[in-house]
Amino acid sequence: MGWVTASREKYTSDLFFRTTVHVVVLQAVLVCICIVTFWWTLQYTNDRILAAVVSNIQEIVTNASTADPKELARSISAIQDRAVILAFGSVLVLSLLFGILLARFTLRPARETLRYQKIFISNVAHELRTPLSTIKTSSEVALLDNNLAYPMRKTFGEILIELDRISQIINNLLSLNTLTRPERMQFKDVDLGDIVEDVVQRLQTFATERDIKIIVKTDARRTVWGNPSALEQIVNNLIKNALSYTPKSAEGVVTVSVRPDYNGLIVLSVADNGIGISQEDLFHIFEPFYRADTSRVRKIKKTGSGLGLTIVNEIVRVHHGRINIQSALHKGTTVSVTLPSGMQEGKTEGGQPSRGQSEVMLDFSKGQKHTMQN
Repeated sequence: MGWVTASREKYTSDLFFRTTVHVVVLQAVLVCICIVTFWWTLQYTNDRILAAVVSNIQEIVTNASTADPKELARSISAIQDRAVILAFGSVLVLSLLFGILLARFTLRPARETLRYQKIFISNVAHELRTPLSTIKTSSEVALLDNNLAYPMRKTFGEILIELDRISQIINNLLSLNTLTRPERMQFKDVDLGDIVEDVVQRLQTFATERDIKIIVKTDARRTVWGNPSALEQIVNNLIKNALSYTPKSAEGVVTVSVRPDYNGLIVLSVADNGIGISQEDLFHIFEPFYRADTSRVRKIKKTGSGLGLTIVNEIVRVHHGRINIQSALHKGTTVSVTLPSGMQEGKTEGGQPSRGQSEVMLDFSKGQKHTMQN
């Protein structure tokens, strides 16, 4: 009896074991019901055939001269056809019903695990914010001391930089946690041009420090259907990436454009003349925490959390848009995000990747991914 008690306790405490038991029981019940259905169909068919035979014999005895000898064969054939249709329909309905139940029980552990994971990420991120804010405030206060030695001042400065990086990671984790629940996002007509101008103005100081020029080009038709906060994250992450991976003081230029494409959709394009992305890295840039190797490139410091493009990827997926990245090493990168328009748009001509470029495209409107190299 010990194994019975152990199994009962495991069934109560282990979600995966409980799900396995439910799946096995459901399959056993399905087999039993199918056997009963087959047996009932067989009995039904035999009874109807017997009734047809008796009726045919009575017809022959009563009207021997006019009775059709082929009538019995036709009756039996019709009964068999109805029995096959009945059996097939019953099995189909049972399969659909038990398929839904099986999927429900099978996916429950994954659904529960994902729910607990979201709660855990959210709680940890919020709990970390308070001590990080305290450490940052203390460091900033320490830097106000004019008598602070240079080594300590440098140390506190590095601490502030790392604290900002950790805060960025926490904010990105919270963003990803929100994006896994797109039903909470509110969609409406949004002027993408206004968002671009606000983000560029906010990042202008960063661009000036790196001696990089930002050029903004917007079309009169630039309204998209989306969530304003999410779209702002797309623009901010793409422009900040372009600025970060363009060498400092190297006549860097980042061009941001918003225009309708030939299908009437809206295209956000961020192009730079920075270090570019290798084809090998291009396959992985949307993976969480993945960052390309920039150790061999001067004036480029590896920054960020590696979650920026992952967040862009998720936001575009929620908006049923497309991402297209064209890049060539030492020549620059162009990221184009195509989003549903908020109103009827005109048409413009699209371009093709130039020679020597690698390209990766994720199409969430059709669920496609395409990678190529010219």
